[in-house]
Amino acid sequence: MTHPQPDLTPDDWSRICDALRYQGRDLHHRSFAVTAERRQLLWAEMDRCLELADRLSSAQLAPAD
Repeated sequence: MTHPQPDLTPDDWSRICDALRYQGRDLHHRSFAVTAERRQLLWAEMDRCLELADRLSSAQLAPAD
């Protein structure tokens, strides 16, 4: 299923990527105050946030077809 891409400016996409990266850093910071089991969950979510930010950044840099 393909979802329509929202009409966002390059600045909007940049803000979204920055917010995802910030969220990833926040999850990493919080992971030091929890149990090892919870830490693994936070790190997995952090990795997903950072991966999505990278994918969105790459998609914005790719030339339009």
